[in-house]
Amino acid sequence: MRKVYLFILVTSLLLVFSCSMLVQGQAKFNDVTITAFCDAGHNARPFEWYADEFAKAGIKVNVVTAPFANVYEKLKSEFIAGTGAYDLIVLFPMYLGEFAGMGYLKPLDEYAKKYDPRLDDIAEGFLKLYDYYGGKLYTLPYDGDVLSLYFRKDLFNDETEKSNFKKMYNKELASPETWDEVLDVAKFFTRKSGETLAGKVLDSDFYGFAFLAQRGGFAYAWWLAEFASRGGKYFDKDMNPMINTEEGVIALQRLVDILPYCPPDVLSYGYDELTNALILGRTAMCLQWPCNWKKGNDPAQSKIVGNLGVTHVPGVMKDGKLTYRAPMPCGRTLAVAKDSKNPEAAYYVAKLLSDDFSLADVSTPETGLDPFRKSHFNNPAAFSAFGPEKEAKEYLAAIANNLTYGFPDLSLPGTAQYLDVLEVYLGKAYTKELSPKEALDATAKEWNSITNSLGKANQIKIYNELLVGWKEVGLID
Repeated sequence: MRKVYLFILVTSLLLVFSCSMLVQGQAKFNDVTITAFCDAGHNARPFEWYADEFAKAGIKVNVVTAPFANVYEKLKSEFIAGTGAYDLIVLFPMYLGEFAGMGYLKPLDEYAKKYDPRLDDIAEGFLKLYDYYGGKLYTLPYDGDVLSLYFRKDLFNDETEKSNFKKMYNKELASPETWDEVLDVAKFFTRKSGETLAGKVLDSDFYGFAFLAQRGGFAYAWWLAEFASRGGKYFDKDMNPMINTEEGVIALQRLVDILPYCPPDVLSYGYDELTNALILGRTAMCLQWPCNWKKGNDPAQSKIVGNLGVTHVPGVMKDGKLTYRAPMPCGRTLAVAKDSKNPEAAYYVAKLLSDDFSLADVSTPETGLDPFRKSHFNNPAAFSAFGPEKEAKEYLAAIANNLTYGFPDLSLPGTAQYLDVLEVYLGKAYTKELSPKEALDATAKEWNSITNSLGKANQIKIYNELLVGWKEVGLID
């Protein structure tokens, strides 16, 4: 009860503070009505929460939602029709290249000069990779999705486990820094029912690692984590696939090698199954989205409250330096449709959601939105509904770090096709129907066919516009 009360108190204070900021620097529109489009569910709630605040600025917001799986179809149909049905859009970044490249979105630079969204407060990796296209600002962030490494602190801190690990590997037990270490730790913690783990006899099998492998659930991102850390890229500048290079094969072989130390049903794991494997006590570690930490500290959902550590994604050693890139699958941004009849009002609402009200929205269990601003990362007290401030500080530092070294989703016309083909062949490697090299060679062949069917010249143009942002954050030279 005390925890619930604290959450309500903190959230109320945040809302009051946010709203007072709006009143002090408020724009005024002439009773404008805009239509916002968002994927259905709890991430659309902020549009309802701040309806009165939008009204103070002279804006009424009607919200249209669609199931997650139908978002692309709904938006693409509207953009082709050009009816101007939507003004403000909650956009998955994987669609940015196509929608901005095809001229469906309105650049926001002009409005950002008039109503400052504090771009310097946004995690640079997210900003450059997901908010800009071709050097122009097209979106503002709404949800900072990024993968991080989550691990059982109680197991890693157990003196017996630490001693046994050192005897076995001649090094200290710690959260893995590299992918080689991930494999060692996963193997070490995998135990059979009846064996002992951290001084307790297991009544069921326990596993060292788990990952998301279910087709259609962003499964490619778990392969991408090592591929990107090794310097891998989707294509070269001429749209020749680069996924079947040495970097890609090594990354896929790693996941094949780690399968014996994962739960036997891991190949069917989607988001919920992966989260539960960790927070219900079946695994020692996994890569997952930020809300994993929130759920892991909820006594109603978790068996490991207070024992969930989080850190940067594992990487590889290059010239004595640890290099890593954290995949940023999914995520959400706010965009203004080119055919909007009230683009300035639409941008202003986006600015309020992305900036003024964002801390309250990413620190409440009432949404699935995750932090993306430096001011979020520097405000651990706001996340006290989920755990002590010290733990919140560790969580926020890890998210900030991973966003800084984030690696983007593919974002082109045909993205869904490219990624579905990749996931199909990843699955064939996991089941050993094909070797990692064979699976990625087959993927590359089909990727070439997709590119040609969509028009290679236009694909090259859009991809190279995306590379402008990639260069700014050091993903390419």
